[in-house]
Amino acid sequence: LFREFDNYPGSLPEVSQIVSNSINSATDAITVVLDELSAKDREALLPLFRAHLPSTLAEVAFDRIGERVPEQYIKNAIASCLASKLVYKEGTRFVNSQRKDCLAKVALKYIEKEKEVAALTDVLNSTSMPEKEKAAILALLEAGGARTALNI
Repeated sequence: LFREFDNYPGSLPEVSQIVSNSINSATDAITVVLDELSAKDREALLPLFRAHLPSTLAEVAFDRIGERVPEQYIKNAIASCLASKLVYKEGTRFVNSQRKDCLAKVALKYIEKEKEVAALTDVLNSTSMPEKEKAAILALLEAGGARTALNI
């Protein structure tokens, strides 16, 4: 919120509304595309949902989520989690600059690229090299790896 506040004129409540609108737009776009995904592809997105649950609930009941929670609720929660992640990590300008008909595909590709960056990070962490350089590379990967990997 404060990063966005630095980029937009206006008060904090006004900037908060901009953030909220971006998340809502992205959530709506992602929800539509999730309907088109296979059950297996949607299941691969469940870690997003799990990450937003209280840790105790996730530990105790996440394995039964499909039995107890309606599919539409899970789909909406995944869309909301992904939209929030995209807005909070990349900002409203990034999200709002995407074509509406492409936003959901960009969001799904972003998740794929985040996984690739995580794999690169794991390899880098196990590589023997000077710690100062390693820390600098890791910081760059964390700051912009997924977005840069999108090539858009």
